[in-house]
Order: sequence, then C-alpha cells, then structure tokens
Amino acid sequence: MSILKGRKSSVLYFDTEKELLIIEDHLRSYRVMQLVLLFTCVISCSLILVKEDLSFWFGFMIGAFIALALCAAYYYAFRTSVVKNIPFNDIESIISSTLFSKNDRRLTIKPKDNRFRNIITMDQLEIDRLFNSFKEVDIVVEKRTSFSLLPLNF
Repeated sequence: MSILKGRKSSVLYFDTEKELLIIEDHLRSYRVMQLVLLFTCVISCSLILVKEDLSFWFGFMIGAFIALALCAAYYYAFRTSVVKNIPFNDIESIISSTLFSKNDRRLTIKPKDNRFRNIITMDQLEIDRLFNSFKEVDIVVEKRTSFSLLPLNF
C-alpha cells in the first residue's frame, strides 16, 4: 500500500460566506517526497565527492548537480506553498501559463506573501470554469506564455 493516493486534479471550492478558497489535493505529500529525494541525492553526491578520487570534470559535474539540487530544494521549501485554505483577500492573482500549446495550460495562485501555490489540473475545460469563478470573486487572472515561465518572472 502506497502512502500517496495517486495523482489527481485539485478540487477547488469557493466558500463565499467565509471568503475562502479551499483546495483539496495531495500536493503536500508530493512536496515532501520531492524534498526527501533531493536531500538524499545531495548527501549521496557529497559522499562520492569526499570518498572517491575523481577526475576534475566528473567532480565538477557532481558539484554542479549538488548546486542545482540545493537550488531546487530552496525553491520548493521557501518559494512554494502547500496550504489548503487561502482567504480571497490574500490572493494577489491567478497566473495561467501556456506551456507548449494553447490547450496545455497550468494554474498558479500568487498570494500576497510571495509564495506560489500550484494547482494540479487535468482538464482544460475545468480551467475555463475556474477563470469564471475567480472573476466572480474579483480575483485577477493573468495569462502568460511560455517565454515567461522562469521563476524569476513571477
């Protein structure tokens, strides 16, 4: 039996009485698994660097991988969020990113605390319905294209 329930779309509920966006998904367990794997890779690569006699370029590649893994761990731990309940007044905007085609869009919630909350969506028709729901509660929807997907552009 797995600790993960399997990948599924995020289910969003708009509680207009409490002015709250409720997100049900398994993002927290995925994030913990990603961080554990990244730190395991950093530790094992560090042990390889310390114990083995490596050529300069192979050691350089392992060091570059360690730096990349630490940057990814920092991004996951301090720049993204896994909260399940977000008040409407804490949401700055919703960012819709087009990756490879018009039909391949991803959603990200940008709260006012500068941490991002990714929404797992499987159905593109669901995204269009979500846009209408966000506009009803006066939340700005930003549409971006693939050239502005770097985290620095958020």
